[in-house]
Amino acid sequence: MTVRFVKRNVYFLSFLGLLALASCESNDSELTLNDTLTTEEVQNVVLADDYSSDVEDVIEDDAVVTEVAGRGHTPPSNHPDCLIRTVEETTNGKIVTLDFGDGCEGRRGRIFAGKIIIEYTRVDGTFSKVVSFEGFSVNDNGIEGSVSVSKMQENSNGNPERSYAVDITINLSTGETITKKGEKVKEMIEGADTDTRGDDVFLITGFWESVNKYGEVFKATITTPLRREYACKFIVSGVVEITKGGNDYTLDFGDGSCDNKATITDADGNTREITLRERRRR
Repeated sequence: MTVRFVKRNVYFLSFLGLLALASCESNDSELTLNDTLTTEEVQNVVLADDYSSDVEDVIEDDAVVTEVAGRGHTPPSNHPDCLIRTVEETTNGKIVTLDFGDGCEGRRGRIFAGKIIIEYTRVDGTFSKVVSFEGFSVNDNGIEGSVSVSKMQENSNGNPERSYAVDITINLSTGETITKKGEKVKEMIEGADTDTRGDDVFLITGFWESVNKYGEVFKATITTPLRREYACKFIVSGVVEITKGGNDYTLDFGDGSCDNKATITDADGNTREITLRERRRR
């Protein structure tokens, strides 16, 4: 065996070793990236809740029409004029179909299309609701699945309260798909004394899971109630704990200002500011 042959094999084995090391480092890096919550992932977790809230707003708009009318009053409708609302009476309630057609602009500038079907059932003088969708979208982002709603006329604070069980899939116009499953409680702390929606303010508690297109699961738990004001398109305050893999993060929506900023803090105390995504059309 010549010296040149030995050297050539040593070089070759060294090269293979470097490739293996680079491969391990690459895999470690990928694992780290997969366990790290990116800004885009935080935005999507919040976006899933935003679209869910858009649906809740429509349901609450219809509740004003249905429940106030049931008390013998003619309430102002917060539904847009382009919406076609049909009602089918049932034995213990009614089925309301909200048909937005091919595109109907809501009071807050959202473009709705398709149908929301709300099945009302009378329970102890009020209504519980089961909501389903037919070709429904918000700003060209499709929504499928179901939402069930129960209402408490007055909670321990003396405020109206609604509980939501959500199981929906959101097909974003970008091609991304987000699923959301969870529960939330919305307490109306302002605006209950009027039939209009513009002065409504809610405190929200609850939890949900979101799954992205890669099958990664994000668990979100509200640890400080979120404050949503109907007059603002963003959550104005509150804290959510988000878990991805084995890592926990704290998402803080700020001091009550109506803006699109929030901060995300990891378990080591590293904080960064993020800009929340708006629900835009394609």
